[in-house]
Amino acid sequence: MGMERTLILLIGVIIFTGQLIGQEQEEIDEFGFIDIKTDSMNVPFFIDGFYVGNHPLKAPVPVLPGFHEVSYIPPDIQDETVKNKLTEGIKRVYVAKNDTLEVFLFYDHYLSQVETLQEEMKLQNYVGFSLFGVLIYVLLSIF
Repeated sequence: MGMERTLILLIGVIIFTGQLIGQEQEEIDEFGFIDIKTDSMNVPFFIDGFYVGNHPLKAPVPVLPGFHEVSYIPPDIQDETVKNKLTEGIKRVYVAKNDTLEVFLFYDHYLSQVETLQEEMKLQNYVGFSLFGVLIYVLLSIF
């Protein structure tokens, strides 16, 4: 009697565990995965502006199927000018359901370029506003 009960309990645990594993597999099949690589160590990675870890990542990152933006540039310094100039640091990719996409980002000197680009843009803004101010001053002094 004790042996039968143990056997029934064991079979019940196996069936329950199998259902849980099957459920988890179905949920995992609804996702795609992005495996990010780079040429430098300890580089922070972002997917759609969200931090996902530093290189090397332990496993591919699960994402919903569709288009995603993968980069090492923090979202607070991503503007259109930077995006257009740093094509190797920002990749727009499509991930299919139940597929793993490998993305390689060249890091070496691009982050320093981002900071330089931001400083150039600030300087351009200051010069532009200064010229506008001088123009207004000259116009007002003539009349």
